Amino acid sequence: MMKMHLIVTSLIVAASADTVLAQPAEPAAPAVSPDDLNKAADATAEVAGVVPPPAAPPTIKPSSDDIDLGALGLDPATAAAADDQLTVYGFADFSYIMDYFSNVSPVFRDSRTFAVGNLNLYLAKNLTNKARALAEIRFTFLPNGSRNPDATIVDSTATDVTNYSRPVQWGGIVIERAYVEYDITDHLTLRGGHWLTPYGIWNIDHGSPVILSPIRPYVVGQQFFPEHQTGLDLFGSQLLGGVKLGYHVTASNGRGGAEAQQDQDNKFAFGGRLELETPWGLKVGGSYYRGRYTGLPPALGAAGQTYLERAFGGDIQFDLGALHLQSEVIVRDRHYEDGMRTTAPGGFAPDGRDLGGYALIGYRFHHLWNVMPFVYSELNKPSDHTLYERGIAEIAGLNFRPSPSLVLKAVAVHVNSKGTGLFMNGVFREIAFQASWVF
Repeated sequence: MMKMHLIVTSLIVAASADTVLAQPAEPAAPAVSPDDLNKAADATAEVAGVVPPPAAPPTIKPSSDDIDLGALGLDPATAAAADDQLTVYGFADFSYIMDYFSNVSPVFRDSRTFAVGNLNLYLAKNLTNKARALAEIRFTFLPNGSRNPDATIVDSTATDVTNYSRPVQWGGIVIERAYVEYDITDHLTLRGGHWLTPYGIWNIDHGSPVILSPIRPYVVGQQFFPEHQTGLDLFGSQLLGGVKLGYHVTASNGRGGAEAQQDQDNKFAFGGRLELETPWGLKVGGSYYRGRYTGLPPALGAAGQTYLERAFGGDIQFDLGALHLQSEVIVRDRHYEDGMRTTAPGGFAPDGRDLGGYALIGYRFHHLWNVMPFVYSELNKPSDHTLYERGIAEIAGLNFRPSPSLVLKAVAVHVNSKGTGLFMNGVFREIAFQASWVF
């Protein structure tokens, strides 16, 4: 009978090949280096003090870019059987957000609210010396309080028959990732299942304790690249003269109304990524995606909304001591097939190009809870001008890290929108505070 060990780790996964921090030797956590937030599978000093070190050096390749079990002292290579351990960990966040709108449509209203944004649970397991599996599930209070396409509000209140039919609001789950992977060679791994699209910086490092701001940049949330895909990802890395070359080639169902279960049009989407990482702190990457979006048909025998899309992305990251810089630029071209356009104000949605990007700079100090002041600027130019034609955002914030497992954030956002639409020539301001933690 397999034994299941529940290990509480202290930092979330960020699926990149180098997301591991060395654990401190003493129970007290030292000052945090500036790239700590990009190293998501490290263990806290507390965990390091209670997890016994491996009995022998690992004899198998480290786990995937999502989690390095060896760094946590949990590598099954040190156990009698390769599949006798299941690692469970996760992250959560809690925020207070104040939004203010000026010169915009009455549809947008000022708001002040507390919110639980993420409660994500990870299940990771080494199956053999070369095979691993990972699942990530986000628990959410949705759909309660969300809007339907016709602008009505969803009320998920139900009566609990086990508690005298008292009212209770039920929530749902989002399956972020569920895949298995196998090491074909030391430099090539095949992943199959539902995975995060390998592009940019903050789609892979998507956990709230990893991201400097309470939210990711707007262009990342717009999903010009699909956030997830279901299919195959062939990836690996190798050293070339001291420079690390990483690569991905993907084939998937593409984007659609039920992409995780079924390819609606029987057309694969393809993509790829190349990444160079130098020993002096510079990392440069480029990504590509091409596919067809097919929505669910409104009736049996009918066709769903369909368009062709391709996306290009470039990103750069540089760390020099406590200084951190990063930037991403993403472009998406969209072309509707004849008779498959969606309606938009004034007629049918046109073909077009979406463009967005941001540039961020921050500096990590070794006092005041390892505070990092940061600023960044964003530009967003959507092809659909329903809301606006161009948005420019200026953001400034503070990121505190009192312990490796707890991150506190504060941010102020100022957005100017230009052009036509509901948000035309409007101003949006936001002040947000967030606590995010790992378990």
